[in-house]
Amino acid sequence: MSEPIRNLTIVGGGTAGWLAAAMISASRNGTSDAAPLNVTLIESPTIPTVGVGEATTLSMGWTLDLAGLDENDFIRSCDVTFKAAVKFIDWDRSDDGTPLSYYHPFSIPPYLNGYAPAYHYHRRHKGGGGRSFAHSMLGSCAVLDALKSPRKPGAQSLDGLFPYAYHVNAGLFAGYLREYCKTIGVNHVLDDVVGVNRDERGFVSSLALERGGDHPVEFVIDCSGFRSLILQQALEEPFVSFQESLPCDRAIPMPIDHPEPGGKLPPYTTSTGLSAGWAWNVPLWSRRGTGYVYSSAHISDDEAIAELAAHNGVAPPENSRSIHMNIGRTRHTWVKNCVGMGLAAGFIEPLESTSIHFVQMSVRWLLDNFPTRDCSPALQQNFNGLTATLYEEIRDFIALHYVLNNRDDTPFWRFARDELTCPDRLAHLIELWRHKLPSAPDLPNRGALFSEWSYMYVLFGKKFFAGMDFPSEDAIRDADFDEFLFSVASDKNRLMAEAPDHRAAIAEIREMQSTPWYRPAGTSVDLAGAGGEAGAIA
Repeated sequence: MSEPIRNLTIVGGGTAGWLAAAMISASRNGTSDAAPLNVTLIESPTIPTVGVGEATTLSMGWTLDLAGLDENDFIRSCDVTFKAAVKFIDWDRSDDGTPLSYYHPFSIPPYLNGYAPAYHYHRRHKGGGGRSFAHSMLGSCAVLDALKSPRKPGAQSLDGLFPYAYHVNAGLFAGYLREYCKTIGVNHVLDDVVGVNRDERGFVSSLALERGGDHPVEFVIDCSGFRSLILQQALEEPFVSFQESLPCDRAIPMPIDHPEPGGKLPPYTTSTGLSAGWAWNVPLWSRRGTGYVYSSAHISDDEAIAELAAHNGVAPPENSRSIHMNIGRTRHTWVKNCVGMGLAAGFIEPLESTSIHFVQMSVRWLLDNFPTRDCSPALQQNFNGLTATLYEEIRDFIALHYVLNNRDDTPFWRFARDELTCPDRLAHLIELWRHKLPSAPDLPNRGALFSEWSYMYVLFGKKFFAGMDFPSEDAIRDADFDEFLFSVASDKNRLMAEAPDHRAAIAEIREMQSTPWYRPAGTSVDLAGAGGEAGAIA
């Protein structure tokens, strides 16, 4: 039998590296009676991190719980606000040219006698008019409109009025995780990797460090960012580009102040269509994380900076810079005794805030498929299948927004609709949904991030189903929908009465005094970043 892995090395800090270290160390050592897994994170002291607005998915709650992190302390320390939806503006337009807007919320409604109430909504509103789809399905959308909070300040950790994720300053979050990891015994080495040594099997046997010499390796996680020092450079794992299906290859972060100090805070991320891509707006506690994801084939960097500044209502900052995005994934994310995570393994534009989610799921799947030192091919194949499926699921969901857009005002939007390659699976689903509404069996992926409701929120928001008829509409009753709408209205009234103002809720949490178990009383957290991935976007 092969020897167990007792020493795990992570190359690269930033959010990806420290999140992997926190989750793995907490899971493997927190409740184990076996010999501990020694986790060492090697972080470059010369590569800075850029802390900009970033957002999470619902899976962050599971991660906080796994690591035993105090939610309120996390909120206070990392400039956090709540996120209960993504709001899309001007990705599509009505017949008179007015920009459409809609929510992609995280909540889902119940089914009515086995049928999605979307069928009832569609049958009733085929002629147009009426409330939006999301507002008709969920009382919580009124809470979003009113800029109220999905969680009460005094509620138990992770106990919301309805599902929520977070807006978080990525740089502060990386520093927060670093301090937590030091508390639970993760070894932190500040050094630069200048060489990768391999044994006769091709496994990574050691890393050559600029100052520390040879560092032995049993198993290594590559979190070195777009450089992908080990997975792509040393192990020469090929890169699979998604550029033919996703048109944007540049991003410009532009953090700015809130328009009104002490003003209202949206409990959602906003994505607004611009001339050659889209702008994100992540409302952190202290400022707004904004940026522009765009196609360099349709706009220059300087033009993009000017357009984003005008959109934000500010003068173009002198220090704005464009980040080149390598859109796609490595063919395999686990090769030999190396797993790539974060930007080292792949990247998809952050329209649905999936960057942190990729890391979380990669760690969860690695823990579920944790190997001995021989790294069983069966475990590698299972892990690689899961990660490839997740990348392709997210690629397809993002591509959906582009290929079904109806804007005709700029070359970019016409190119996105008419010339992008629609992935085969997505093309099949689009054709399928011309004859039925999305349902769970249409999406067989294990661990799927986007449910059938995610697709329905987006497709109804885009008016995709306008003029269509579905055979299943003959199996439903208007009376059931009337009862459903009454329950939605009741839920709306209850939530509007219970939900506090979002800014006021975060302010109250920030004023709470508590010392989490992983921070000795009287100490503070050093949140200054040392180095790691070359910046986080959206």
